[in-house]
Amino acid sequence: MALLGSLLGKSRSVRPSLLPLLELRSAVVTLRSGYGLAPTGAGTVCFFAEGRPGAGTEAEIIAGLAGDSARRNVVTHDAHGRTIVRCWRENGDLGWLLGDLVDVNERLAQAGFAAWLLHTTVDFAELRDMRHPRLTMVYRRERGSFYPYAPRGTRGRDRAMELKIRSSLTRIVAMESDIGRWRPV
Repeated sequence: MALLGSLLGKSRSVRPSLLPLLELRSAVVTLRSGYGLAPTGAGTVCFFAEGRPGAGTEAEIIAGLAGDSARRNVVTHDAHGRTIVRCWRENGDLGWLLGDLVDVNERLAQAGFAAWLLHTTVDFAELRDMRHPRLTMVYRRERGSFYPYAPRGTRGRDRAMELKIRSSLTRIVAMESDIGRWRPV
């Protein structure tokens, strides 16, 4: 059947995996020892909820209820029409945070919003100033890879730091090789 499909120009869609997102735990040692960065306990799932009548409200309810039942996620909107689900763990526990982010992604995908999921992020900061993230690891579900985003100032980014981090993490987690796909978040 696969041969017939390829002859007719049809391809099977591969379901994007969330497993690489869970593998981010193994990058913590490198980020801490090489750059002095630790997980802040905060992360986001970003998606568009447009395209279906009432979809925005439905997606917001699903996303807000995902993760730890004792804590509700904060759902906001940005100026570009994206919906952002912010999850956090006060103790900075990356394992629990990643579980919450995977849960948000899976619940939205199961509810029919898989095509609208844009990216998932995890924030890292210097140990002395955990309130101001210096690095955001961005996971693109459809690509199955990460890229580092290091904001500098109000509108810039630290491209040298991003390239160093990519080089350091390449053997640890799946990194996006096409730098042209590294977008600010």
